Amino acid sequence: MAKVILCETSPATTSYIFPNTKIEVFSYEELCFYIYNNIALISEEHIGMPMFQWIRNELKLPELADILMRLKEKDGTDLTDLLTAILTYREYYSIDEVKEFILQRERMRNLSQAQFRKMQADGFLRYHKYLKALSIYDEILEQNPDMNNVKLIAAIYHNRAVALANNFELVQALDSYMKAYELTGNQKSIYEYLLLMATMRDRNEIERIAKSYHVEDMVENIYYAISDAEKDVAGSMIYHKMEKAIYHYEKNNLTDFSKRLDTVMESLKTEFRSQME
Repeated sequence: MAKVILCETSPATTSYIFPNTKIEVFSYEELCFYIYNNIALISEEHIGMPMFQWIRNELKLPELADILMRLKEKDGTDLTDLLTAILTYREYYSIDEVKEFILQRERMRNLSQAQFRKMQADGFLRYHKYLKALSIYDEILEQNPDMNNVKLIAAIYHNRAVALANNFELVQALDSYMKAYELTGNQKSIYEYLLLMATMRDRNEIERIAKSYHVEDMVENIYYAISDAEKDVAGSMIYHKMEKAIYHYEKNNLTDFSKRLDTVMESLKTEFRSQME
């Protein structure tokens, strides 16, 4: 999990893995945190016997497992009932927070199919499942060609661009950012467009484009952001592996170069495969 979570219950030795995101949880508190923050990504099929057995055997919470099993077998029980039972078993979330969670579940029922699917895609985007997110954004746009909700369409195009850029489909990402901007004039979309463009073109051209959209004041911040990103990349493990590979190439140690490059490629392949799961 990305956030530090204070655990009062004993952590499990074996994790529970949510099938669609492949996110692992090791404690009751992590389970609650995941449920609370991924309201659109959890379906009723995720809350079943595999989870109940994990709660019973790994978390050592047989009472909660029994409560959930009885609820699951009871006519009229819905997903909100099951999730609320988990969240209220211990006081990880306050009463007001649980009430807000239930209200969010109710609001979700009133969303259009396109709005709900976007919530799901956004959830996958948060977990860096770029291909899954992209497939849903494309599905929404293909199935709703006459959608009148301009703000929703623009938000889909913007987040679609994020997914494309992270999958190194840069030209398509630029096109999607521009569509988002043209629909609503969202400053964030034109900023991201220029930021991505700045990785591909020289500064003079970026300044010219920014001027044509009357956003010249963005240019300085864009190059600050690029500088910060370069520092982050320079501190990454894969960057150091590439540095070592290049060093051996320059020394004409081609066997070592090949081995190190294979390691880099395997890391990238592993990351790509994780998106396909």
